[in-house]
Amino acid sequence: MNRVWGILAVWAMTAMVTACGSAEKTPDAGDGAQMVNRVGKTMPADAVPASAQTLRQALVEPSTLDVGIALFKAQFIAFLFEQLVVFDDNLELKPAAAASWSVGPDKKTWTIKMRPGGKWSDGRPVTAYDFEWSFQRLLDPASGNIFAYFYYPIKGAQAFNTGKTTDPATLGVKALDETTLTIETTEPWSHFPYILAFFTSVPAPRWQVEKFGTRWTDPDNCVSNSTWMLENWNKGRDMTFALNEHYNGPFKGYLERLHFKFVEGGWRGLAAYENDEFDRVGIDGPDFIRVLDDPVLSKELNTFPNFGTYYLIFQNDKPPFDNVKLRQAIAHAIDRESICNIVMSGTATPAYGMLPKGFPGYQVDRLKPHQAFDLALARKLLAEAGYPDGKGVPPLELWVRGSPPTPLEQQAVVAIQQGLKDHLGITVSLRNMTANEFNDHMVNHRIPWGFLWFNMDYPDPSDMIAVPWRSQPAGAGRQDWKNDVFDGLVDAAAREFDEARRVAMYQEAEEILAREAAGVFLFNMVNAGLNKPRVKGIDVNKYGDRRWSGLTPSYAGLYIGKSE
Repeated sequence: MNRVWGILAVWAMTAMVTACGSAEKTPDAGDGAQMVNRVGKTMPADAVPASAQTLRQALVEPSTLDVGIALFKAQFIAFLFEQLVVFDDNLELKPAAAASWSVGPDKKTWTIKMRPGGKWSDGRPVTAYDFEWSFQRLLDPASGNIFAYFYYPIKGAQAFNTGKTTDPATLGVKALDETTLTIETTEPWSHFPYILAFFTSVPAPRWQVEKFGTRWTDPDNCVSNSTWMLENWNKGRDMTFALNEHYNGPFKGYLERLHFKFVEGGWRGLAAYENDEFDRVGIDGPDFIRVLDDPVLSKELNTFPNFGTYYLIFQNDKPPFDNVKLRQAIAHAIDRESICNIVMSGTATPAYGMLPKGFPGYQVDRLKPHQAFDLALARKLLAEAGYPDGKGVPPLELWVRGSPPTPLEQQAVVAIQQGLKDHLGITVSLRNMTANEFNDHMVNHRIPWGFLWFNMDYPDPSDMIAVPWRSQPAGAGRQDWKNDVFDGLVDAAAREFDEARRVAMYQEAEEILAREAAGVFLFNMVNAGLNKPRVKGIDVNKYGDRRWSGLTPSYAGLYIGKSE
């Protein structure tokens, strides 16, 4: 799945529409006094007064804020709602709306205790019943939630979501009382807490949804349960989020407000950032190179790996790609280093497997020999496949997801096309397709050869190894590749609760992907963003990355500090 979340910028807002709740200003502390913001959080010593604690960013305008069932339309504004558990900057699970979670001896019954005193932005208590109803809602086929399949291991979830039953009471999600939620899975499911932390695993306020329907996230109706609440939404222009004074959880924000100015998709904000209209912007391509060469901007640059992988898939059960040696020859004929460093100007890093650098379970040394650029080996494999010097290779067409693809994607694809011609004598034509068209062909296993990407849904190998690669019948999955040993490993890993053994199983499975050239792994993009020096709280995590913010809860640690 494509995750384009993080291109951020804003300006001062005008003609606002007042939304749910009020957000009165906190008086600024006098000289020498310790400042405490409106939700009782003590500000860092170098923080500027509350009146200046506003972060200015940019966003493609959402059509709804209903994150639980319409994540893409909500533009990933997941910070407005708080899941039971969340990931911190170190990709570790932390309690949020829940105080604790545990699994019973059967490894199938999970018990979640709610955080005491949790409240919605309108002051109502957040209860286990809110989550019971919200899980029923996100699995209701009428909701159209495209991520409903994530929850299929829950007892009764698939049957309910596919219409085989219409009774939500058949779901294995039950509130025993206001403070206790139980969730039963059909089989042991070791990474279930990661699903609880996924963006869509958020509650919705039932009383607002039932009263206002699809308009419950409109400015006058929106109610949320995180440290943020919708304050203003000036349609077509901008929106503001303010601190929720009813929030009592562990992720209270420092910032008084988040301001988002709406921009068009593909917007580039470097010029506006230099004009001090924004506190943060994302950059790529030519802007990235210019920033690297600028003595001032380069000091304001943050880069970290994007947890997504670009790769090639094949129709493995039909010629010519049923020939593993042809797939392996292609894998060894692609010069990833040159594509990343020269063609893409350093905005990507080479990939030799599915897991990106910095991702749990990453193991480049084990995978690289199976897919590294090696022309002598590539030509040898091509000859063994029955195509010496490329003679006899049938016409090949590479289908490219994205019509048009981004400039960097197009440059990479053309480099691959030219490299296979130069290195192996293989002629490749390109066919660009819209994402929807490509995905329809992909899920039905009709793509002979495809260029695409998969971005992380949650930071665990189960997501990037099992979700896209575990064999599925036509109508599900991404390709027709099937390997019984691979399937057995990822199925066993899902039932394994010992973390070290579980990750080792996924690593062994990933090596099968690379060795058999089930896919040809190409590169991982580099996330790059500019942050004004006054934006503080972007800490280095245990992986050595200075991420813009946690996956969720976003922005909790950020604040505006005094200029140095």
